Amino acid sequence: MVLQIKEVTKKFGDFTAVNKLDLTIPEKEMFGFLGGNGAGKTTTFRMILGLLDPTEGEVIWDGKKIDYTTSSLIGYLPEERGLYPKLKVRDQIVYLARLRGMNKRDALKELEYWLDRFMVPEYIDKRVEELSKGNQQKIQLIASMIHKPELLILDEPFSGLDPVNVEILKKAVIDLRDSGTTIVFSSHRMEHVEEMCEHLCIMHKGSPLWREN
Repeated sequence: MVLQIKEVTKKFGDFTAVNKLDLTIPEKEMFGFLGGNGAGKTTTFRMILGLLDPTEGEVIWDGKKIDYTTSSLIGYLPEERGLYPKLKVRDQIVYLARLRGMNKRDALKELEYWLDRFMVPEYIDKRVEELSKGNQQKIQLIASMIHKPELLILDEPFSGLDPVNVEILKKAVIDLRDSGTTIVFSSHRMEHVEEMCEHLCIMHKGSPLWREN
């Protein structure tokens, strides 16, 4: 399922957030967007997900536009925290997994697997607000990939994390790619993109400064 971004531009009034972005992202590979704050990475992701409509151009996945009918095939980890702080991890992940079409038993099985892998099995009955920033990010990553999506969008997944947690999350993302998931992620750290991605696009002020694809 190839992801195509065809001459996409997004304007907010007189401000151009993304300008004539044209990319083809191969199936079952990891593609990186590199750029600083305001480069247009998050806006691009929101257009891929169908949360924003392009001003010009189109985004096509597997030959069609992404909409609610494809939501169960996609995972998304936003840069900002998107979890409910008062809910326990178990209740939150099961709820989000069921929205993606999973049953409760399978969701709990996957949650227990990932908590064990991330070395935090005791957090299953803790509220999110009780966790450190790094451990909240682990839970948010689990939420984005528990349903084994075919396309996974990760917006600055390693931002603000200590080196140990960065390595743990990187290994999980690489293993998911190796199992067949197409992964698109952004970072402002060149070393993360170089290490993990087969292809990349460097963005600056909404425009592709350089791309390899």
